[in-house]
Amino acid sequence: MTEYEAADLTFSLVGYGMTAMALYFTVVSGYLIGAYMVGSKLSKSQVWIITSLFVVFALGLVFGSYSFFAAAISFGESSSDSIEYWLGPVIALAELVGIFGALKFMLDIRNTNSPTTE
Repeated sequence: MTEYEAADLTFSLVGYGMTAMALYFTVVSGYLIGAYMVGSKLSKSQVWIITSLFVVFALGLVFGSYSFFAAAISFGESSSDSIEYWLGPVIALAELVGIFGALKFMLDIRNTNSPTTE
């Protein structure tokens, strides 16, 4: 593989990773908006269905973005001292924290707005 081909492949993989990140933000935003608008009105089964779909798709996108960035690093020339080397794990960790944050948000909406019996 020539130097040009390696560089082209590296930048293509970074672009794919960024696309996976954009899709991740779309899925998380949709889940948060849905939780905010109708989270307290959903039945338990509806919440389980939506939450399980959210978790599966969001985890798939976390894995995708991590994999693309890791592959880009393997083709590019970066050492463990460079920021690019840590980009994939840092983004994956941030996205995982975002998933847990979104789940906590749904839980808070469900508990705060649920009808109380006195």
